[in-house]
Parts: sequence; C-alpha cells; structure tokens
Amino acid sequence: MSQAAERLAALRAELRRQGVDGLVLPRTDMFGSEYLPEAEERVAWLTGFTGSAARVIVLPDTAAVFTDGRYTLQVKDEVEGNLYDTPNLIETPPSEWLRERLSPDLRIGYDPMLHLRADIAKLEGDCAAKGAASVALPLNPVDAIWADRPPPPLKPIRAHPLDYAGEPSVEKRRRMLEHVRAAGAEALFVSSADGVAWLLNIRGDDVPFNPLCLGLGLVLPDERAVLLTDPRKRPEGFAFEDDGIALHDLADRRSLYAELARETPTVLVDTAITHQGLIAELKDAGLCVIEGRDPLTPAKASKNPAEVRGAKRAQLVDGAAVSRFLAWLDRLNQTDELAAAVALEAERARSADYLGPSFDTISGAGPNGAIVHYRVTERTNRTLEPGSLYLVDSGGQYVDATTDITRTVALGTPSEEMRRRFTLVLKGHISLATCVFPERTTGAQLDAFARRALWEAGLDFDHGTGHGVGSHLCVHEGPQRIAKRGGDVALAAGMIVSNEPGSYAEGAFGIRIENLMLVVALGTPEGGERALLGFETLTLAPIDLRLVDGALLTEAERSWLDAYHVRVREELLPLVDDASRPWLEAATAPLNVSG
Repeated sequence: MSQAAERLAALRAELRRQGVDGLVLPRTDMFGSEYLPEAEERVAWLTGFTGSAARVIVLPDTAAVFTDGRYTLQVKDEVEGNLYDTPNLIETPPSEWLRERLSPDLRIGYDPMLHLRADIAKLEGDCAAKGAASVALPLNPVDAIWADRPPPPLKPIRAHPLDYAGEPSVEKRRRMLEHVRAAGAEALFVSSADGVAWLLNIRGDDVPFNPLCLGLGLVLPDERAVLLTDPRKRPEGFAFEDDGIALHDLADRRSLYAELARETPTVLVDTAITHQGLIAELKDAGLCVIEGRDPLTPAKASKNPAEVRGAKRAQLVDGAAVSRFLAWLDRLNQTDELAAAVALEAERARSADYLGPSFDTISGAGPNGAIVHYRVTERTNRTLEPGSLYLVDSGGQYVDATTDITRTVALGTPSEEMRRRFTLVLKGHISLATCVFPERTTGAQLDAFARRALWEAGLDFDHGTGHGVGSHLCVHEGPQRIAKRGGDVALAAGMIVSNEPGSYAEGAFGIRIENLMLVVALGTPEGGERALLGFETLTLAPIDLRLVDGALLTEAERSWLDAYHVRVREELLPLVDDASRPWLEAATAPLNVSG
C-alpha cells in the first residue's frame, strides 16, 4: 500500500471515530492564506497535490481532488488516480460531484475554521436535499492522524518602514474606524494575515513567498489595535506599544474577546472573507457581530504615492535582473530548467533590496511550458533545446514592492505556429494595456480585450487574465481581478494588476506575456461625460521580437511595441552589465515588419 493510500485509509478510520462518513477539506488555513506553512499543508500531506488551490472531498468509497485549469496536468501527475478523481472545479463543481454521490443518512464533516459561511450553507443545502447531514467537527481529522505534523512558524515580526508604507498605522486605523462607525459597529475584526500586515505596517516570514506574520487583528474604538499571534515572534526591542498596538497570544484569544465584549460589544466582521469558526468564537464570547464589507481590502488595493514610487523603483531593479538573465540565456549553448531558475534567482539576489521570490519560479521548456503552474523538479527537469520555446514566470519580494513577470523566449529558430500564437497573445496583451474605460468598470468587463485575437483564431486560455499585486505583500491580492469569472470589483486608480494572456499547446509549448500595470486616472475628455481610467505599464523587460509576426500587428500595435522597447532600453541600459548591453540594445530595436 502506498503512503497516500495509507493516509487515506487512516483518515477514513478517523472519520468513523468522529461519527461522520465523509469530509470536505479546502486547501487553506484559518486566515484564508494562499501560501501555507508546512503545518497547514493538509491537502499536500494527504493527497500529494502541491498546487496552491484545491478542495478535497472524501467519502466512504470514493474521493476527489478538485482544482482549476492552472493545475489540470499537475494534479494528475501528483495524485494517485486509483485513490482520487481529479475533476476541474469549473467544469465539475465540488458541490455537484458531492450531490451525485450523497445518500440518505450520510454525515459529511467539515472544519469550521477552514470554511466561509457561504460554503457551509451550500454544503448544508446539498446534504439536506439528499437526506444527508453536514457536521461541524471540533477537531480537524487530518490533524488527528498527522503524527509528525511540523510545528507552527515562529520567525520574528519586522517593521515595514513608513518610507515604504506611506502612512502611519494609526492613520490607517483612524480611516478604517470611519467605515466601522458608519456600519453601526465600534471595533473591527481583521482575519486575513495580509490585512493585519498592511494595517499595522508589519511584515513577517511565516509562509513561503508572502511576507506575512500569521495572526488576527482588532481595531478598537480609541484607535488602538490588538495583534493576536504567538508572542515569541516579537523581536527584541520591537516597541509595538509605541504605535498603540497590544500584542496578545493567539491561543488566548477567547478570553480577550470576553473582556472586549464587556467594554466594546459590537464588532464589524466581513463574513465573505472570515471563516465561520472565527465568527463563532466572537459570538460565543458575547460580542455582537455586525456584518459588513471589510474596509481594509479596497484601501490596501489602492496604493498611495509612496507605494507607487516603491513599485516603480522595484520594477526597474527587477527588470534589469530579468534582462541580465535573458542576455545570459541567449549566450548559452545549453542549459536546463533548474539551472535557468537558479541563474534568474542569482540575478535578482544581486540587489541588496531583494528579499526573496514572490512565488515558485515557473521555468518551463518545451511541453513543460504548457503546464500553466508548472514547477520544475529533478524528475521533470528538461534541457532547453533549439527549436523550442522557454516560458519563465517569476517574481521578487523587494523591501518596497512585489513583482511578477512572465517572458516567453525562442530557443533557436521558432516555428511559424509558435510565432502566430505568440503574436496573437501579444495582440491581446497590447489591447488590454492600451484600453481606456469609465470609472466603476470591472475586471470582468475588460477581460475580453485580452482574449479577442485568440478567440478569433479559435484559441483561449483557462486562467485569469490579471490579478492584483500587493505592496511588499501578497503577489496575488484582491479584490481586483481581470477574468471571465470573479472579476466583479470595479478597478480604481492606484490598483496594480497583472496583464497575462497566454496560449498553451499541450505536449508542445506554452506562451504567456505578463507585465504589471498601474490603474491611473485620465480625467474626463473634452466633450465627454464620464471620468476615465487607463493603465500605465510598470514592468520593464524586452518582449522577444523573434516571436513576433509583424504582419499580424496593426500599425498602432507595432507603435506600442516599439515605444515600450524604447522605454525599456532607456531605463534599463544603465542598470545592466557590459556583457548584457549589446543584447539589450538588439532586443529592444524597432520591430522589423518584413523580417
């Protein structure tokens, strides 16, 4: 019996011990984090799937791992097919799969610390429709059988300087309390670790890639704040109290809530992002929960002038590192995916302001580039071969910003199909980068700009077009998103979003072009009636001209590409070494349409 089979059998035994027949297990933690510490990687430990988005359902005689189009190939590679089905959660929603397999009297368990109220209500409705029952479990069954579960992280908290944050924590708290009082509450409960980090101007190293200290936050009526985390994370000499912040042990939070209930009985909670188990703790302590929209999320998304300056500065440093890497790659006769990823990391590390990657580098050669969220290992490592494409999606955490960039480059002479598809992706990228739109326009309304050229050729891509990016915070930050589904939040000036259309030929190659963009206010044009917004491209690195079929571009598209490369050349030439300068000049030359 394989390790995965043993763990699944042990889980089913534990479910029977707890008096239930099945389990719904999302890949998350109590804070709703995307990247998790080892102790919270329950899905990976149980099933072997290591992607960043998944939901597992275990029943007495069947089980499934649901994920999205980014991980279609990866999940089949990592998960044992004889143990788990691996449906696409868009094509086969977990609730639909479960409903078809429910029977009367089945009891389906869940951990309320990992589920939103809406998810639980959906589960309850599905179960009731089939005469089954959903059951909140006091102990997560995976935790009960995970004998060698790693300890929680204890890395020290660090301050995020005002020069980078742009606003003192007390001013942020004062602004948030205006929304709290307008909602009829007195205090604010913050459940997301990135919300706590932004609000208190702190950062940490509890999870990979995102600089977070895992903890909860409270903003009190007198503008003081409470940080609930492990007190051992307090660095020596760190004076939280000077900023009106009290540090309390996360493990003792229920007693703190009870004290708060006697002085400040109403607290604003966003039930759309706060897990039900946390809400139940507040209510059990005697607090009156006022439901409302979390004011931190939109405030954090719209960057202030200091954060915008940091983003632009970091993009220069990052673009120079990527350009030096691409120049190095062009000079080589041969390398492989792992060596290339190491080389790119080394270029970024040359900056003293670089603190590490913002996500696992996707270094995909040939057919591996078609795996949208591919992660190279010793087993999958491929040589970069002439006549193929190489896709590298990477990013960095800098002291003042977070970066994310994808470039696809030709290795040797590309085929006409490679050039055709790359140019169609580029047309979509340019279309989105140059679009102008009225205020209150959502990302979903803009998504088709990036897809039209591909659609007209009978092509598409199964991932979002753009995600928000934090300010030395999460590389995937809401609420803004550009996508077919879920992009229902209006874009606003100061937001940073990615622009990353792609095309993937399974078993052959992958193409993606990604830049980060800043939403900017354009005012109301003469004769117009509505104020407009547009995008300013932040990312600076060459787009491979060898893959561009100039005949497929309009004159306006060619002008955009040439102007972008003029800017890349002028701003990055002083930042690259002598060996890279000739390459950068050639890579940013005007497009040769006839060539």
